[in-house]
Amino acid sequence: MSAYKDEWIQLLLNQKIPGWLFASDRNHIFINIPDDQNIDEVFLDFSKRVKLLGAKLKSKPEKLGFFIGNSVDSKFYEL
Repeated sequence: MSAYKDEWIQLLLNQKIPGWLFASDRNHIFINIPDDQNIDEVFLDFSKRVKLLGAKLKSKPEKLGFFIGNSVDSKFYEL
């Protein structure tokens, strides 16, 4: 796992967002949200949050994708 992705995962975990679960593979971070959350609202909030959190990273930026979803729907966000 890259240091950049490790930093992202740690930043997201530190947000302590209720019900959100995080996982990763070689190229992406997966975020599972509760089924009762609106995916469009979560995605909009996430895109704003990413901009703020990204300024805190010290590692060299790399291409990274985020899959955000639940059993109802999912979306993809890429840096």
